[in-house]
Amino acid sequence: MHCRLLRKFLGESEIAINYNGSGWEYRSIEVNNLALRKTVNSSSIPPWASNTTLQASVDGRTDASSWMELFLTNYEHHPWLTINLGGLAIIKNVLLYNRKDENGRWLHNVEIRVGNSFTWSEMEFCGLFVGPSQTGKVHTIECVEPLYGTYVTAKIVELNYILDDLNASGGNNMLVLEEIVVNGFFV
Repeated sequence: MHCRLLRKFLGESEIAINYNGSGWEYRSIEVNNLALRKTVNSSSIPPWASNTTLQASVDGRTDASSWMELFLTNYEHHPWLTINLGGLAIIKNVLLYNRKDENGRWLHNVEIRVGNSFTWSEMEFCGLFVGPSQTGKVHTIECVEPLYGTYVTAKIVELNYILDDLNASGGNNMLVLEEIVVNGFFV
């Protein structure tokens, strides 16, 4: 990832010879998974699941052998999960690892937002995966432009389209993921 940094935020040891003038400097910066083992909140947790379901979304594992090792919500219209990165970061993209066991088509219309507030309406739009997905697929949602934030939220923003499953009646969704990866760097 290449980014443009305002020179006044760089220390003397960080100022490169290739300074481009007008107070800006261009740098190559390696992006990392900022979500790994961070705090996660969600719209709900099924009553039969434990609180470990939240951490399953950021545990670094993409090979769950049962539903007990997946992140999942209750059936609801617009389920979401929010990751607290623990510090201000620049977000480049978000990867969604869909479940590998079955029902991959349930992952659809997932919008990613980034912000310094936990509140959906105060966050900035990063990108959207329309779908529907397929079981075991990985989807990369590139932010329209790199965004600053402490929180990253993934939310299903459309009612469910599935008609042949009673769990989806009334448009109910269930957000289920093997893993969510937030690529960027801390500032």
